[in-house]
Amino acid sequence: MSSRTLFATAARQLYRPSCSVRIAAVATRPWGARQLLQQVSAAPIDSLIQQQCRAYGSSKKGAKKSKGKGGSKKDKDGDEDGGPVEMTLDVDKMAEQMEHSVGRFAEELQAVRAGRASPAILNGVRVALKGGSASLPDLAMIAVKDAQHLIVIPNSPDTQKPIEASIRSAGLGLNPRIEKDAIVVPVPKSTKESREKLLKSLGAMTENARVHVRKHRQDAMKRLKADSKDSMTPDEVKAWEKDIQAATDKFTGRIEELLKAKQREIERA
Repeated sequence: MSSRTLFATAARQLYRPSCSVRIAAVATRPWGARQLLQQVSAAPIDSLIQQQCRAYGSSKKGAKKSKGKGGSKKDKDGDEDGGPVEMTLDVDKMAEQMEHSVGRFAEELQAVRAGRASPAILNGVRVALKGGSASLPDLAMIAVKDAQHLIVIPNSPDTQKPIEASIRSAGLGLNPRIEKDAIVVPVPKSTKESREKLLKSLGAMTENARVHVRKHRQDAMKRLKADSKDSMTPDEVKAWEKDIQAATDKFTGRIEELLKAKQREIERA
């Protein structure tokens, strides 16, 4: 049995559904496969789970160094110098990438104006200043004055006019006005036509988020295919595929939840 196969076997012994994505990472640790199997049998499972759920990653650079200048002989299992074979599949990293895609989608939804005042509407506004630009939340406090008005209080009086101009030209359909030391931003009530337009725009945003999650899944499957050549049994490959699909289902489910929540918000406005 190859070292890579032993890694996969150890990972399966540690597998638990509540930590499927994390435990799948066991096979990528740069430990000797037999040593890992010994630890599985000798140490409490919960202790090993905690250890293996920590940060990890593949080490291609270290694998290259182990070859030496003139190359090295392979053992009967095809491993160089009889050492462990590093897996390029990193299920934990894939999950982090999916989570990042979902987080970005959530931020995009916050910026969608639903007919009620919300500070998140202005989060994406960039204010043009001398020598560059800055994010509006970095330059002012944004708060809800009432259901149809936001109030923006600049940190510095010098930025009041640039902030007012930037909100007006941000393409949000807002017409702010300066009132003493603050800027008041009226938020128009939504109409049936505007609600339908917003709901339609959500479809494109949602599909874009789904595409990003599927892309991370496809990349993980390609890595699994490369890792599984002549080193894993069909059952082991299916187990890894199950872990990848579980993470994919989890994050696509979050996308659907965020979409439904935003749809309800727009319909109630």
